[in-house]
Amino acid sequence: MAKAKKKKKNEKMESQNPLEEGVVETPDEAAAQEAQEPEETLEFWKDKCLRAQADNQNMRRRMMDDTEERVRLRLEALLNDLIRVADYMEAALGSIPEGVKKAEQADAFLAGMSAIQQALEGVMLGHGMTFLTPSSDSEFNPEEHEAVENLVDAELENPRLELLSRGYRMGKRILRPAKVKIVGPSAPEVPEKSE
Repeated sequence: MAKAKKKKKNEKMESQNPLEEGVVETPDEAAAQEAQEPEETLEFWKDKCLRAQADNQNMRRRMMDDTEERVRLRLEALLNDLIRVADYMEAALGSIPEGVKKAEQADAFLAGMSAIQQALEGVMLGHGMTFLTPSSDSEFNPEEHEAVENLVDAELENPRLELLSRGYRMGKRILRPAKVKIVGPSAPEVPEKSE
């Protein structure tokens, strides 16, 4: 009986032999397949690594661009606030009454105000800002100038500009156009709006 049980057990194990069923390959077939797979695997992983590096570089570039844009926007916001302060300073210096200018110690007061204005302009220039101050014989440029008023003077041959307040530029970007008055020999032609 014990022999019969052993025999059944051996038959059962032989029927489950993976070599007969093709589940496990022979050592020669496995070695041949492994010889092909490393090349395919190596190319696959090289490609995957290069793609990951490219994605990483693109992400870094996007982050740098985003950071630069945020810094530029913050700097422009600060400079726009400084433009308002510069306008107030310019208006204050332009509207000092004659009595104050002739008073005792007026020179020290005016020198201090001028020094503050120059320091403010130095800060603006130091951060890459340029001033737009067209001369009277400059041509009107709609990108840099804002026409506040148009006047007719028949005695003039060519139009001229009168600066009302200077403009500001940072790089190629206009932060505020120069406000000008256009004085010309005839009224400018206004295109009719079509409905």
